[in-house]
Amino acid sequence: MQRLFVMFPDRAPGIGLLWLRLCLAAALCWPWPVAAWQQWVAASAALLLALGGLTPLAVALATLALWSGGASMALVLLPGCLLLLGPGAYSLDACLFGRRVLVAARRAAPPKE
Repeated sequence: MQRLFVMFPDRAPGIGLLWLRLCLAAALCWPWPVAAWQQWVAASAALLLALGGLTPLAVALATLALWSGGASMALVLLPGCLLLLGPGAYSLDACLFGRRVLVAARRAAPPKE
């Protein structure tokens, strides 16, 4: 399976993505939607976005919560930006699926006859 995010930027871009995730999570929680299912969807999306875990699922939930809550079109399209950019290095996704260092094991010398 191919990874959705190619890289997880750190430093200033990573902090910017963290800020974007936190602002989007705050926008989902204020004001609370009317229906109970909307509250559950918004709370789940806000928690996943704040932690940076399962970002594609969090974006789908956030878009559903914002669209059904009657938010402006600019706010409804904002999670799509996060989907295209990725969660960043300061996220749970980066810890689980981020860069890895592969160390090749040395081959043993063939036995001498």
